[in-house]
Amino acid sequence: RKAVDELPVPRKRHSPAKSPSSTGSSPFKLISFPASPTPEQPTLSLPPSSSSLPASSLSAPATPNQTLGNLAEVYRPSGSPIRVTGTKVVTDVSFTDTDATGVCKVDKSLVCKGFWDSINKAARICLPRRSGKTYNLTQLLLFFSCMPEQAKVKTMPDSLLCNGDITAEDVAQMDLATKCRLKRERLFEDSLLRKLHPKFYHEHFMKYPVLHINFSKCKGDTLGNFVINLCGALELVARVWINSYYSQHSDAKSAMPVEIRKLERLFETVERISNEPEDTAAKYKTIALRIFEALSSFVSNYYGRYILLVDEYDIPFTGIYLADWDKKDKKAARNIMKLLYQTMLK
Repeated sequence: RKAVDELPVPRKRHSPAKSPSSTGSSPFKLISFPASPTPEQPTLSLPPSSSSLPASSLSAPATPNQTLGNLAEVYRPSGSPIRVTGTKVVTDVSFTDTDATGVCKVDKSLVCKGFWDSINKAARICLPRRSGKTYNLTQLLLFFSCMPEQAKVKTMPDSLLCNGDITAEDVAQMDLATKCRLKRERLFEDSLLRKLHPKFYHEHFMKYPVLHINFSKCKGDTLGNFVINLCGALELVARVWINSYYSQHSDAKSAMPVEIRKLERLFETVERISNEPEDTAAKYKTIALRIFEALSSFVSNYYGRYILLVDEYDIPFTGIYLADWDKKDKKAARNIMKLLYQTMLK
C-alpha cells in the first residue's frame, strides 16, 4: 500500500472548452427547445460523411409555434427509416387508423420486408405490452394476405377511396373484395416500404394465403372451458376460409372438399360438447389439434403454402399457470398447447 501511495499522481491537463460551433469528433449537436419564443431556430446536424442520408436534408428549421407532432416530422432527416404522422396521441393505435384520423402513428411498414428477408421458418417476437406486436402482425396480414380481410378494414370509411379518378358513385357500385383491396392499398400508399422498395411491394402485396390466429381469449375456468375457447379461436379463422371457398365456387356445397366436411364435423362436435357438462369437453384433448390439421390441409391444398401468424401466443400458457386447476388438468392443457405448436411448426 505504501508503494502505491507514493506513486506520482499524473497532472491533469486543462484544454480550452470548445465552442458549440466548433467541428469536433462528436457527430451530433444538442437540440434545446426554449419555453418561450426566441429569434434563434434550433437545427439538427449530422456528420457530412454519413452515407445513408443526403447532406442537403440534414438540417431543418423549426418555428416556435409548432406542435410536438410537427416537430417530430421537421427534425426527421428525409432519409430516416421512420416517419411519424399525426398529432393526436391515443393509447391504442390500430394500423388501419389512416392519416385522415389525425392519430399519431409511426410508419413501420419496413417490417414487412424485414420479416420476409430475415425469417426462414419460424420466429417469436417477445416484447412488453403496448410495444406494437399486434400492430405489426396486423400490418403483415394486410400486406401479404390474398384474402379481402374485410374484418380488419371495416372501420375504414368508403369515403377514403374517393379521389380524382374514383367518385362516390363508383365506390357505391364496387363489390366488397374491390373495396377491401383499395382500402389496403390506401394504407400502404405513402408508406416507406412502397417508396424505398417498390419492387418488393409489387411482388408480394396481397399474394399469399395468411392464417392469422388470435389466442387472446384462450382461457377458462376449467380444462373443458379452455378446450372450447381454444377451438373457438381456430374456428373463427377456418370459417373465413370456408366462406371464401364457397363464394368462389358456386357448386362447393354439392361437391364439398373432404377437408371442409371434416372441419364441419369437428365444429359440430365442439358445439355439442359446449352444451354438455364442462368435464365432457376435457375428454376431447385432441380436438383443437385436429381442427388445425384439417384447416392447414385445406388451405395448403386449395390455396398453396401459407404464412401463419399467431397473436397472443403466450396467453394460453399464462392462463394455465394462473388457473385454479389441479395438477393433472394443468399438465393436460400444457400438453394440448405443446402438440398444437409442434404441429404449427412442421
